[in-house]
Amino acid sequence: MSDLQSSQSPKFSFFYLLSLIALIFTAIPAGLIAFQLINKWLPDPLSGYTVGYTSGSLKFGLSALLIAVPVYFWAVQQINRGLLKKELDRKADLRRWLIYFILLVTAVVMLGWLIAIFYRYLDGELTGQFLAKSAVAIIIAAVIFLFYRYDLRRDPKATVDGRNLRWFAWPVIIGLTALFISGFIIAESPKQARNRRYDEKLIGNFYQIDSALNVYYQQNNRLPASLDELLPSPYFLDRQAIQISDGQIIDYKLVDETKYQLCATWRTSNLDSGKGIRTIGIEKWPHQAGYQCLEQVIWSDVKGGPAARPVF
Repeated sequence: MSDLQSSQSPKFSFFYLLSLIALIFTAIPAGLIAFQLINKWLPDPLSGYTVGYTSGSLKFGLSALLIAVPVYFWAVQQINRGLLKKELDRKADLRRWLIYFILLVTAVVMLGWLIAIFYRYLDGELTGQFLAKSAVAIIIAAVIFLFYRYDLRRDPKATVDGRNLRWFAWPVIIGLTALFISGFIIAESPKQARNRRYDEKLIGNFYQIDSALNVYYQQNNRLPASLDELLPSPYFLDRQAIQISDGQIIDYKLVDETKYQLCATWRTSNLDSGKGIRTIGIEKWPHQAGYQCLEQVIWSDVKGGPAARPVF
């Protein structure tokens, strides 16, 4: 190794390690987005929530892909520039070790998915959804494997090298762009996400009020006339718990001796499970968007507490 190459080793060690990390944050999120698209468009009726469409996984994949892809291509460009200028020896130990490590990981991924396909077939669970996910995982691993296998053997000084890299890069860029756009189209918008968190906070307030009301009933054998009676000891209901985020007071209505209603304006509905969002409180506080009163019965009358009955 020449003195120039020796002095550049830390620099290209940085670029190779950065490209490896960016590759991980490109391949895995790309798979996540593709999996969520498959879950959305090709659902399995026998699958549980853990393998269903989830908005959170999709948004993480979109975020990681948006940042990692430019970083990866920039790092690879710096490496290729170093190879052309002979600042980096293409047979350098670090370069060969990292490439062989990537080849090993991608080969193991392909092998694992192929084994899983045959196992699911023997177990009678080979569904279209699983086949589609397997194809995605194998294709991603195969593309990475083929690129780095070529990268290990290519001659940077050959004129055909640049053309081959472009032929390889552009289909990958187009595929990742199409994947990103498809995921972005079905993803929850920032406004929807904020409205959902607004309603989740409101449900938390409903739970606090519900708990305080039950404690009040156990000690007084009646429900209070207003929520203000829950503020002092021994109930210690925080005043902010009886307010909506915009400062409005949650409406409280007595129905009979053991029933009451809590009313507020909801920004979203938690009844649509097809949005891929695990909604908080749907078992006890199901609601539509808009102003709605939810009726509850104290725990002493119904063990465990029933689901609220919406009153429009």
